[in-house]
Amino acid sequence: MRIVRLVRHAVRAVLKRCRFALWRASGWLRNASVLGDAPVVVSLTSFWPRIAGVDLAIESIAAGTVRPRRLVLWLCDSDIAAGLPRRLRRLERRGLEIIGCPDYRSHKKYYPYAIERDQIAFPLVTADDDAYYPRDWLEGLIAAHAEHPNDVLAYRSKEIRFDDHGGILPYRSWPLRTSTAPSYRVFPTGVAGVLYPLAVLEEARRHGTSFMELCPHADDLWLHRSAVRAGVAPRQVHECAVDVPGIPGAQRVALMTSNTEAGGNDRQFRATYSFSDCEAIRGDRHV
Repeated sequence: MRIVRLVRHAVRAVLKRCRFALWRASGWLRNASVLGDAPVVVSLTSFWPRIAGVDLAIESIAAGTVRPRRLVLWLCDSDIAAGLPRRLRRLERRGLEIIGCPDYRSHKKYYPYAIERDQIAFPLVTADDDAYYPRDWLEGLIAAHAEHPNDVLAYRSKEIRFDDHGGILPYRSWPLRTSTAPSYRVFPTGVAGVLYPLAVLEEARRHGTSFMELCPHADDLWLHRSAVRAGVAPRQVHECAVDVPGIPGAQRVALMTSNTEAGGNDRQFRATYSFSDCEAIRGDRHV
C-alpha cells in the first residue's frame, strides 16, 4: 500500500508540473487586464531566485472571478536592477505594478503600501509568491469584508494557546482554527491570503521599521500584533482552515522551516509582543 501511495503522489506531482508548464507556456496569449473594480489592493513580494516563478501566482489572481483595483509586486531595488523575466514585463503591460523598495524582507508585501501615501486608500489583501489561488479566492475575501468590514479576514489561521500558568505555548503546538468567531487568539497565516482593514495598516505604519530589529522574518506576527493594538480581532472566513496549492519548485519550505521547526516564530514572538499584548490575547476567550 505504501508503494501505491508513493506512485500516486509521484503521478500527481508530474501532472501538476505539466499543468503549470502549460499555463505558463500559454501566457503570451493572454492580454486581458489583471485589474478590476474590487475595492482592495492585492500585494505580494518575492526575491531571487523565486522571482522567476512569481508570475504563476499573479496569473492565478488575475484569473479570478473578481480582480482588484490594484495588483502590486514589491521587489527590493537591487532585484529590479538585476533585470526581470519577460513574463513579468508582459504582466506589467496588463496592469501589474512592479515597484521597488528597500529590502524589508517579507514585510515588503505590506509596509511600502502602508507608507506609500498620507491616506491609505483601500484595504490590503496579502498573497504569497509560491501559492496558486483558486478563481473564487478574492471574491470570498471581498464577500467576507462586506459582512465584517472592520475585521482582519483570513482563509487559514491558527489559534494561539496558553499553558496552565498563562504562558504562550510554542507556535508549533497551535492548532488550526475551527471557528469563524473573531478573537485576538486567531493568528492568520499569510499563505492562503489575508485581508487587512485600514486600521491595522495605520497601526503598522505608526511603528515604522522597528520590525527589522524585532521581527525581521515574520510579517504575520507583526501584522497580528498591529491588529491587537488597533483593537481589531482577526476572523477566519470559514470554520475550517483553507489551504491553497503551492507552485512546484517555489521552495516554500526554506522560510517555513526556519520560522517553525527552528523556533524562529517563538523567538520573534517574545521580542515583538509586550506583556499588555499577551494579556489582551489571553483575556479574549472567543472560541
